[in-house]
Amino acid sequence: MDHVDETLLEGLNPAQRRAVESTAAPLCIIAGAGSGKTRVLTRRIAHRVASGSAEAEHVLAITFTRKAAGELARRLTTLGVRGRVATGTFHAIAYAQLRQYWSDTNQRAPELLQSKVRLVAPLLARYRTNTRSAVQPVDVASEIEWAKARLLTPDAYEVEAVKLGRKPPLGLLSMVELYRRYEAEKKRRGVVDFDDLLLHCVQAVETDKEFATRQRWRFRHLFVDEFQDVNPAQHRLLEGWLGTSVDLCVVGDPNQAIYAWNGADPRFITEFARHHTGGEVVRLDDNYRSSPEILTVADAVLGVGPRTAKALQPHCPSGPLPTIRAFASDIEEARGIARSLREQHQKGVPWRKMAVLSRTNAQLLVLEEALRGAGVPFRVRGEGAFLSQPEVRSALDELRRAPSAVPFASRLHDLEELAAEAAESGVKTAEGVNERAGRLDGLVRLAH
Repeated sequence: MDHVDETLLEGLNPAQRRAVESTAAPLCIIAGAGSGKTRVLTRRIAHRVASGSAEAEHVLAITFTRKAAGELARRLTTLGVRGRVATGTFHAIAYAQLRQYWSDTNQRAPELLQSKVRLVAPLLARYRTNTRSAVQPVDVASEIEWAKARLLTPDAYEVEAVKLGRKPPLGLLSMVELYRRYEAEKKRRGVVDFDDLLLHCVQAVETDKEFATRQRWRFRHLFVDEFQDVNPAQHRLLEGWLGTSVDLCVVGDPNQAIYAWNGADPRFITEFARHHTGGEVVRLDDNYRSSPEILTVADAVLGVGPRTAKALQPHCPSGPLPTIRAFASDIEEARGIARSLREQHQKGVPWRKMAVLSRTNAQLLVLEEALRGAGVPFRVRGEGAFLSQPEVRSALDELRRAPSAVPFASRLHDLEELAAEAAESGVKTAEGVNERAGRLDGLVRLAH
């Protein structure tokens, strides 16, 4: 093995090394939290390119956010991968292929609908009940998104919704009718939504042999990150890109599957061998991020449901035992945190020795209010306090510009639509969080 290969294998534990070197195809890497998932994925791509079993210009690495795609590309460059490795989300790759397809076949490219909410809102008017906010456009748009992620037409949606006992935001028959009207309105306007990009690309790959052949020649080595979050539409497209090839490597963790509400199906990773005959599974069970106590608590939480992976093995020093508390609401939670901070301070812990972490910046709004009310001094790291965020300042300025005669309820409705639009079209972080939408949702809550 040459020097480049040895360098790429340095610092890997036996399981990581096995995942990087494996010649199995297809290959599924079950990577638990803190097990070096991204490190293994990038090392495997670089190792295959260095060993000659893959050509960089024919590699497609699929991620779930643009930020993650950029990070993957940066790491590959650092590892010395020469040539153009394609990285991107399912939607971005599909859209690029479709634009070329429409051009090659002399078809007029439809306009991309930036927000389902803006199209759904007027269609929803006839289904509104007594109060304006009884059913929100964003909830209906999310239900349509769920249906499309599962490849369900309006008729098929009705059957599947009954089968799964799903409770749509509207009555089932009304939801089916609105879904049909939504599709008809898109066709009338000559537009497609983001979900259509996957479905149109699937159709092109499955019905146009020349198009499919070109894509399969271009992308011969497929890698998919966060595979536990793949939905049926994305999996169908992945199969179309593969064709008869088995050169597929996926990485993910069933225990981190949190998008089932949005159509994702973790069974694609838990039942990988069933979907991809002859596939091999390698597990990364060594955790380099958390203390043994934290992993024990995590295992206890995951033990509520069926485990699809072994318990993670800690490699960090022992730490304090975590305390778990539950609250009735986010407001009560914030107040409980404030009380806990004051209690610790009264016991002699300096304010500067305490910190509060949140999943998103938008969650800090309620916490800021609680800390301020409890007289706890604080500073927000990163981008600053909630009301100073660019999106929030811009929305407040827009609300202030409205004529004084415009009722506050009307301005609040405009703000709700702005937040819904952000949720539909905003960019997500590497963890799949839409920060802009979260901040605007927080402002809506504050306005209420």
